[in-house]
This record gives sequence, structure tokens and C-alpha cells, in this order.
Amino acid sequence: MTRAPGSTDEEPSWIAFELELLRYDPREWLLVTGDRLLVGLLGLVVLATTFGLVVASGLVPLRKETPILFLLFALIGANFTLIAIVTSLSQLVLSRRLESPGDVRRKMHETISYREDVAEAIQRPVVPVKPDAFFLVLYQRVRADVDLLERVQSGGRTRHAREELGDLVAGLRAHTDYVIDVLENPASEMKHALFVSLTADYEEFVHRTWYLQAEQLDEFTDRVAEPLSRLAETVKHIEVASRTFKTVFIEAEVSELSRVLLYVGLPAQIGAVVVTLLYTAPGAAPPLSLPVLRVLVPGVLTAGFAPFLVLSSYVVRLTIVARRTADTFPFSSQLTDSIAMRDDFVGES
Repeated sequence: MTRAPGSTDEEPSWIAFELELLRYDPREWLLVTGDRLLVGLLGLVVLATTFGLVVASGLVPLRKETPILFLLFALIGANFTLIAIVTSLSQLVLSRRLESPGDVRRKMHETISYREDVAEAIQRPVVPVKPDAFFLVLYQRVRADVDLLERVQSGGRTRHAREELGDLVAGLRAHTDYVIDVLENPASEMKHALFVSLTADYEEFVHRTWYLQAEQLDEFTDRVAEPLSRLAETVKHIEVASRTFKTVFIEAEVSELSRVLLYVGLPAQIGAVVVTLLYTAPGAAPPLSLPVLRVLVPGVLTAGFAPFLVLSSYVVRLTIVARRTADTFPFSSQLTDSIAMRDDFVGES
């Protein structure tokens, strides 16, 4: 269906997509896949509710100005420092993107060569240029090979061989179906392609494939060899694509973090400064009536924590993405013991 210019149909689609990600894995949505502004807003709601309940309970009478001023002074100073540090960090990260023409040509040549390798591996003359569509094509190739291996799985000559291949196929099947569902959603972007590609340990999938090829291929019929080899090659291409787009994502994420912090931090700072100035009014009584203060003070304190909540949501996602791509393929420190401790991978003593 064609959207009319200025249509807002995209907003419900975005919200529905976020709810879909939340339903699939709430913890993953909170830490990685969820929109960072939504995650920060959720934290603000929890914080505002907590402050409101504490004030409503009467535990915080708000009759003395000194504790309130201390809190406002601390938030104002901390937010200025926080925004300055993050903005400087983003400028440092972005400055590293300054490249000479030779560097640009070299990277362009390597990228074109990689695309050609992928096109040859998945047997397609042209591959998409959009990252999410590029990932989708790779995962569709994986699913096709998994379907084929599922059909020839009974060709294993021993029960152990059939179980090994069955474990590999089952793990890839569940993950691939989820990734394709996400990438086929119109609201998905490059970052979602990266996130869903990081939810599986591809090093383990590749090592399982290598193990079957090197040690147990004689236990299968000839129909297994070709899709198994093609599957290992496609998964390696997914790993390369994930690490390539990770660099682009981190740079974009740091830049976005600085911009959002400025948008969120400036109103919070202005609100805190205005409330602080209200307490300079002469007289011993509070500057505003108690009912107003019970609403205003918790609101300003909640807004003062907004930059910290936004920063936390972004930093958590960045650190998780970095941790999940910390190993350099084909080495991995996260393989399960059933794979990593096999004699075939340890080598002879």
C-alpha cells in the first residue's frame, strides 16, 4: 500500500515493531534491541513514580530549602560535566573518520571485493547495498541450506552423526527464522540487523560445521557435503558483515548520544536553575505553596536524572555490542565446553 505524503502510518508501525521485539525477549529489548529513548523514558517513569510516592507518603515534607538546594546544585554540576565529557568523546570518535584519498580507495576496494565474494557464495549476481537487506539475503541463504540439511539429515549412517547435525540445524533454524522475521519488518534498520546478528554465537556454529566436515563427513551421504560447506561459508560472511557494520553503528551511536544528551540536558538544566533561583526569594517561607512544591520538586529532580538515564541506556548497549564482538574469528573464548574441549580442536600433545 502506497503512503500518502505526510502520512503518519510509519509511527504505529515503529511502535508495533518495538512491542514485537519486547515480547520476543524483554531482557534483550531493555539492554540492546529497544529504542534508547523508549528505554530512557521507561526509567524516567519508574523514577518519577518513586519520587511521587515518597513525597505523597509524607516522608519528605519539603519544608526546608537546604536539602533541596544541595540536590539541585549536585545535579546541575554533574549534568554540565557529563554533557561536556560525552560531547568531547563524540568529537574524538568522529575525528578518527578523517581519511586520506588512499585510505578511502583501499577500503572501497576491500568492500567491493567482499561484496563480490558474497555474491559468489550465495550464487546471486547482485547483492543489496542496504545493510539490513544485505543481512536478509545472507540469512535467506542460510535458511535454504538449513532446509536442505534438514531433508538429508536422515542420511547419517550413525545415530551420533544424526544428532550432531540435528543440533546444528535446530540451533540455526530457530535463530534464522527470528532474524528473517525482524529484517522483513518495514520498521527495521541497519542497527536491528546488527543486533539480531549478535544474538547467536556464530563461532560455535562454524566450529560445529568444521567438526562435521573434518571428523564425521564419512558418516553422512554425499548429499550433506555441499550444503554443509556452503553453510559454513555463509555464516563466515555474516560474521564479517556484523563486525563491519559494528564500526559504523558505534560511530553513529556515539554521535546520536551526544545530540540526545544536549536535547535532554538543556531543558533539565534550565528547569533546575529556575527552581534554584526561586529559593533566592526573601523570607523564611518556601518560595511556592506546598502543593506546588510537591509536584515541582519531584518533577525537576526526575528531569535532572534524565541525562544519566539516557547515557546509561546507550552505554549499556555499546558495551554489550563490543563484548559480543570482542573475539577475533576464528578464535573464540565463548565456545561451549562440548565444542572447545574436543580433542580435534585441542590438538595432539
